[in-house]
Amino acid sequence: MYKAINHDELNLRGAYPEVAPLVRLRHIAQQLRLFRPRLNRSDQAGNLLTRYRGRGMNFEEVRYYQPGDDVRSIDWRVTARTGKTHTKLFQEERERPVVILLDLRAPMFFGSHNAFKSVAACSIASALSWAGLQHGDRIGALLFSDAGVETVRPRRSHHAVLATIHGMVETATALNTPIAADDSQPLSALLEEARRIARPGSALFLISDCHDLDESCEQALYLLTRHADLQVLRITDPLEQQLPEAALTISDGKQRTFLGKNSALRRVFARHQKKVREQTTQLCRRLRLPLVDFDNTQPVVPKLLSVYGDRQLASAGGAK
Repeated sequence: MYKAINHDELNLRGAYPEVAPLVRLRHIAQQLRLFRPRLNRSDQAGNLLTRYRGRGMNFEEVRYYQPGDDVRSIDWRVTARTGKTHTKLFQEERERPVVILLDLRAPMFFGSHNAFKSVAACSIASALSWAGLQHGDRIGALLFSDAGVETVRPRRSHHAVLATIHGMVETATALNTPIAADDSQPLSALLEEARRIARPGSALFLISDCHDLDESCEQALYLLTRHADLQVLRITDPLEQQLPEAALTISDGKQRTFLGKNSALRRVFARHQKKVREQTTQLCRRLRLPLVDFDNTQPVVPKLLSVYGDRQLASAGGAK
């Protein structure tokens, strides 16, 4: 039975994340399951099954002994009963590297209610990291800022998760404007870096507002998905999709202007944002990438439980 958890205490708010609340998200790790049991292609010992046959916990079959088989696996009972030497085959258990691709560039430093997109992204990344560790996976991360990429190599330890949390807090705290610098790195650069460290069989979670997840990323995404499983978690603020009817004063930090009740401008803005979102959706659909939408004005824990909660995955597996 799970310990009762007050989800309000796990809801991060404001413009900047803090280490302690991100560490507390480990309390929901037992309730999250990042993926259903499936065949894996990685090379280390762990909880997932692979096509490789060898010594492990799960018995698969008995067959005739063949030269080169491990004599320790001979099934003496079957051998005695049949008069011919038989050996047992096992299915190895393998762990899966889980790598969080966290976008903490300038456009993530925005939010109209509850939390900035960068804070919501850190909350999701922390919860998924704790969940992966809870299920015996190795946890790593790529923290993507305007200046470059910080890499946390996948390891199966609390230290890896804590290093990821401290790294994301430091990167997010350095943000001070939602306006991207002229030399800001595109999302495609993060995906290219992910290809460098992601081993075959890895599970990748891209957490971003996806404002530039467009055709320039398609080749990198395609190459990533050839040997790794990638999920896209898109964070959006409602104000980025539809401007309110009330008059607004807007600023880019340098200049300020008054935005009156110009309905035509609002319609153009809404159509453009809808088109950008639809392009991202179509891209993910072409590459068969799961796309999960998050609203940073809402607490992320209920959404995480609705997508990755044990009951939801069990129901999906039973319905399959």
